[in-house]
Amino acid sequence: MKKFIPLFIAVSGCLFFYACSSCNKQKKQEKELSVNEIKEAYKLLPSEQQNVIDVVYQWNAAHDSGKLDLLTDYYNDPVFFFKKRIPRASVVAAKKNKIMRADSYREKIIGRIGIYPSDTGDYKCEFLKLVTINNKPSVYHSYLIMEKQADSTWRIIVESDKEADARPELVSLFEKFEESDDQSTGDFNGDGQKEDLIVIKPQQDSSGRYLSTTTKISFTNFDLPEIDIPNCIGVNVLNENDVDGDGSDDFSVVVKKPDGEVGDVLLYSFKRGKWQILSKFRAPSEEVFASRQQLIEFAGNGNIKVRTIGKTTDNRDTLIIEIISTW
Repeated sequence: MKKFIPLFIAVSGCLFFYACSSCNKQKKQEKELSVNEIKEAYKLLPSEQQNVIDVVYQWNAAHDSGKLDLLTDYYNDPVFFFKKRIPRASVVAAKKNKIMRADSYREKIIGRIGIYPSDTGDYKCEFLKLVTINNKPSVYHSYLIMEKQADSTWRIIVESDKEADARPELVSLFEKFEESDDQSTGDFNGDGQKEDLIVIKPQQDSSGRYLSTTTKISFTNFDLPEIDIPNCIGVNVLNENDVDGDGSDDFSVVVKKPDGEVGDVLLYSFKRGKWQILSKFRAPSEEVFASRQQLIEFAGNGNIKVRTIGKTTDNRDTLIIEIISTW
């Protein structure tokens, strides 16, 4: 058996330094070689595939740019985002919420982007993504599916990663919507007595499928009829107080649809013995997914003010304040 002699120990510091310097030099050469290989592989691709890969890199860089509104330019509307179809604005708002709440955030594509054409002309792009949040790195096997638009630009129609696909219980970025159970109380018929409002969501079977797609709103005062909300598997409810000035409390619900889409708002008021929908509008996603803000306000003389989504001349979502008469 060989033994280490004292001479090796005496000079081990020098040997270690030399070895590290040599190792770093080798790693640098390997990294340069890898980058060159990626560039050479890119040059061999058809020009259309090069354009798609360029868009993927630009999309990735937008996460680090601080100009997160740029992400809107890279998504179709709606997007199949982590196995749920939701509006593009909700995807961008969720990403902004996550990135801006972090003390530090970096996102980097590692190595080569694999690109695979489909029969329909779409491209699936697969890549390793290094995400570092608050100095804690995680690597994901990510993929995007890109679709060519009428103006020849490319937009993302699907975003996910293999880790999320393998974990159906994983809560996606946009799942910040808090559903209500029976937490709202008010004088909804104006008789001076308060009643509880109870949300009855559709039940699920053992596999997680909903047995119906209708959510019911019930009340502890049985003189108030139940409300059926179709195409809805849950709501976030808020007592708006007497928003229209008729002497009874009104309430609003933000609807969650079976496909996970969130944002439609309904304002209910009890008038002449039945429930009326005073307003139905689309809420800005950042005011639904963060903390529920006052989407509806009293505007005087039976009028209400709502914060809803409209479109700019270039078809982008924008906030609009509307005045609606409830008379």
